[in-house]
Amino acid sequence: MENLIKNTLKEKIQKTGHHPFLFIGSGFSHRYMGTKNWVDLLKYFCVEFSGDEFKYSYYNSLVNGNEFYGKEPKIASLLEKDYAKAVYTLDKYNTFKQENKDLIHQNVSVLKIAIANHLKKINFDENLPEIKLLKEISKRHVAGIITTNYDNLLDAIFEGYKSYIGQEELIFTNLTGVGEIYKIHGSVDKPESIIITEEDYKKFEELSAYLIAKILTIFLEYPIVFIGYSLQDKNIRNILETISKCLPQNKLDLLKDRFLFIDYADEQAPTEKEFEFSNGKQIIMTKFSTKNFLPIYEAIYEVKSLYSPKVLRRLRKDIYEIAQIENPKSKIVVKSFEGLDDLPEDSNIIIGIGTSNIKNGHLVKANEIYEDIIMDNHLFNPKLVIEEYLPELLKQNTGGLPMHKYIAQYEGNLYERVEITRQKYQTIDSFLNKVLRQSKISYRNKYDNHLSVDDVIKIEGFDLAYKRLIFLNDDEINSNLDELHAYLKSILTTNGINFLNNNSELKRLIRMYDLAKYKQ
Repeated sequence: MENLIKNTLKEKIQKTGHHPFLFIGSGFSHRYMGTKNWVDLLKYFCVEFSGDEFKYSYYNSLVNGNEFYGKEPKIASLLEKDYAKAVYTLDKYNTFKQENKDLIHQNVSVLKIAIANHLKKINFDENLPEIKLLKEISKRHVAGIITTNYDNLLDAIFEGYKSYIGQEELIFTNLTGVGEIYKIHGSVDKPESIIITEEDYKKFEELSAYLIAKILTIFLEYPIVFIGYSLQDKNIRNILETISKCLPQNKLDLLKDRFLFIDYADEQAPTEKEFEFSNGKQIIMTKFSTKNFLPIYEAIYEVKSLYSPKVLRRLRKDIYEIAQIENPKSKIVVKSFEGLDDLPEDSNIIIGIGTSNIKNGHLVKANEIYEDIIMDNHLFNPKLVIEEYLPELLKQNTGGLPMHKYIAQYEGNLYERVEITRQKYQTIDSFLNKVLRQSKISYRNKYDNHLSVDDVIKIEGFDLAYKRLIFLNDDEINSNLDELHAYLKSILTTNGINFLNNNSELKRLIRMYDLAKYKQ
């Protein structure tokens, strides 16, 4: 069963073409630090200030349970007021007040200060097998982390990742989306940022537009592994319901294979879990039930990776900063991937990936892929084309790109976006839309049943032949591959690569040639 869980999770992550984002809840910290869940944390401080083991039950009796955010934020609001009264009036808190006077003078909630101090004192065992594997994973197998936890466990495990605390930092910082930890409910390092009371949640909701937009972007791009949440967790349900309001159901359906929920339960085969919301929409996840997380982490570790997320974060940050100034004065380090993790944090890097990832200061463009199919002049690394270039370029080229030349030289599973495109275009005719198919019928009715490349060139003339060569059949292209290649090479040589700009017919013909020439 463990192998089934591991292999299924690995396959789903691998297909997306991206390292996963981890969405981590309180169960994660409870597992490795023994921290309390939300209810037990509130109970602890109820007893701590009052000495009354029934204080939480009393607060609970005052709450009707119909609140959107759940009962706990309302209970936390009641506790916060009484806790503050105790701190400011009881002698037993004199030391606490002296040690935290700067924060108290800034009107930071004393309950939040106490929670932060409490969590800072809890440690974890770095020698646990799961922790050791997580530290290995952190080097280059996790794109980033979103968490509702306040503690610093993730900061300790994912060294080199940049933490952003609360909505304010998320709003006013240029995020790169890689090698970052988003502490959306605050952190012990900034007690004032902690989201725990009803008032906190209301403010969080009012200002959540940017955060939801950021999370939505991540959800649509990366596989998301939920760890440390229960299926009934109110935080997750509220976030997912807000996401459901932003997308139509057909878009929500696309998330099924990207949303991977780790359920702490007895092992069973992966299943689907539906989340239904008041707006009538639903989100489906793939659920992995297990109490042993080693297979989960092993699956993440075994996903192919070419670079370290924390290095990519630095690269993106440098690129953003250079793009915003006219005369960058900082030093530039030209470096291969070897040893990048050991460079000083303040190094500014220009890096080449493979043989031609960056050419004359520009990332690989779609036109260069088309050109390489015909001219064979870029010496692209097929592995990089399939795993890096195409997944990104296909986002802006919804009609597809030539890819069979590189697939023929690639060993491994194709990532989701590449595989979907490959499946969509399996025949010459599949490259034609409805209008072009009708035009093809009309065109073919004028001429013999069989046409060659040379025939079309004679009929249409060299400069315009490509507009009608797309009407050739599979067998006609297959039997004239050399002639078609010679024509395409000649027209690109004559007109240059910019002739491809806004030239859908020529691009379509090159994709047809690529399929016929290289399809396995």
